[in-house]
Amino acid sequence: MTNTHRNPLAIILLSAGITVSFSSCTDHVQPVVSHPEPADSDRLYILNEGQMGMNNASIDFYDFDDGTYYTDAFPAANPDVVHELGDTGNDIAVHDGKLWAVLNGSGIVEVMDAYTMDHIASIAVPGCRDIAFGGDYAYVTSWAGAYYGGEDRLGAVYRLDTGTLKVKDRTDAGYQPEGIAVADGKIYVANSGGIAGSSGGSYDNRLIVMDEASFTAEKEVQVADNIQDIVADGNGKLWISSPGDYSTVHSGIYVYDPETGLVTVPGASEDAEDSGGTGNAGGIRVSSMTYSDGKLWVLGNENEWDFTPGSGQYILYTVDCATMQVSEHRLQETGAAAAKVPYGVWVSSGTRIFIADAGDYINPGTVYMLDSGLGLMQSFSAGVIPGHFALFSPGSAGE
Repeated sequence: MTNTHRNPLAIILLSAGITVSFSSCTDHVQPVVSHPEPADSDRLYILNEGQMGMNNASIDFYDFDDGTYYTDAFPAANPDVVHELGDTGNDIAVHDGKLWAVLNGSGIVEVMDAYTMDHIASIAVPGCRDIAFGGDYAYVTSWAGAYYGGEDRLGAVYRLDTGTLKVKDRTDAGYQPEGIAVADGKIYVANSGGIAGSSGGSYDNRLIVMDEASFTAEKEVQVADNIQDIVADGNGKLWISSPGDYSTVHSGIYVYDPETGLVTVPGASEDAEDSGGTGNAGGIRVSSMTYSDGKLWVLGNENEWDFTPGSGQYILYTVDCATMQVSEHRLQETGAAAAKVPYGVWVSSGTRIFIADAGDYINPGTVYMLDSGLGLMQSFSAGVIPGHFALFSPGSAGE
């Protein structure tokens, strides 16, 4: 699973017309714009969200074999697709040799050949948000027509047949469902309630657990207000993020154990509240997270309530998923110190750490590639608001 981001700073900057300049690194590499050759080695796909309503979402990729970074690869591979990629990219994933991009503003899931990036199909899913896979299906969260300033309504989960590339069916979820994960025959859906919460009402706080076989809800678990991203750690536990309420309740990480039914907080003291009533979550601040080799990697901002440009105090946390021990590194002391708005993170077996920088949310962002010691290897010019990653390994079982 990749990451979903809803950062109020983007809205403030766009409405104010503010631009932020950022300096290049000595190891900065300009990307290649060309028709991508079929993949014969590992490549990391990067989804750039683009500005809402501008139809400028795009996909870049990094070739691990020759170190080349390709930008805006979809139109180069598909010159006959009139709509290009689409509007407002929200999630990206690789499954069964196909590349799946969730385009919230366009209301489609774009399916491509992961080897060539050739367009295969566009599947209509209104208000689509995140995607996960189980068996022969892709599961996509949807706001189901709800929007800010409009009527609030329950969201949904759409089940897409990965063979026919058509919608199989849908089922109700909570209010404004965001993150989704599939593990051990269950589907886990995080519901944010962002529409009501942003207008003075109550956020949704429920993790809905569905049976994968019957595609029906089994139970609801109260986790924390405004929960959004979910990561399964491979050991049966679900790691769930909440950005808080952006003013009085801090962001945090929560862990749900399906065996015990308990929600716990990594890094918290023994007398900390389980369900995040204080929003402290052990002191971890979170805007993006990813799982790799037994560890959760988390980007967060210690100064997350100050939306003044340049005020961010960014931390890269690592959490041992077995012991729940937390360590942290100040981003300004790493090779990504020049990042203005760290917006996404992805880790390759602990050997390379990729940090996506949204910059000013208007102009092209930057992707930083760090080594295991967090030193800068290279940085790359990306599209507008880079933030979501998906690895493609040709010939692997999980391709």
